[in-house]
Amino acid sequence: MRWAFLSVIAIGLVIGLMAPVKRPSVPVPAAAAAEPADIPEETVIRPDGRGHFFAFAQVDGETVRFVVDTGADMVALTLDDARRAGIKFDPEKFDVVARGASGDVYGERVVIDDIVLDGKRVRDVHAAVVEDLDVSLLGQTYLRKLRSVHLTGDEMRLR
Repeated sequence: MRWAFLSVIAIGLVIGLMAPVKRPSVPVPAAAAAEPADIPEETVIRPDGRGHFFAFAQVDGETVRFVVDTGADMVALTLDDARRAGIKFDPEKFDVVARGASGDVYGERVVIDDIVLDGKRVRDVHAAVVEDLDVSLLGQTYLRKLRSVHLTGDEMRLR
């Protein structure tokens, strides 16, 4: 099922593992994230050796490693990341949340109170907790609420 979900991502999504390079990836305290002066104008992310982008963001105050996925409709959390962040879900209620060439992807739709990446806070983020997911995905339910997301050469720039 893990490879099935990765196939879905490869077909319908642009996957990247992100790592902020503008400054070290340090969790931003919630109080500091709320201060406009503390929010970086732009976050520059470079790909890893395989060409993937990834970053660490706060999900309801808990640090989560995300793949930035500009083609994903929504944020998707692994079971472990959702548990650590205190997201309420019930595996008994898992249903199809996506379909791909490799088959159905099972999970449960949830709403995350807030996600903060490098000071860029988005509240009430629609997401899914997904079965057999290796790394959480930062999709459009977060990204489209930013001013802009640009891929230029070997950099991703979030504003």
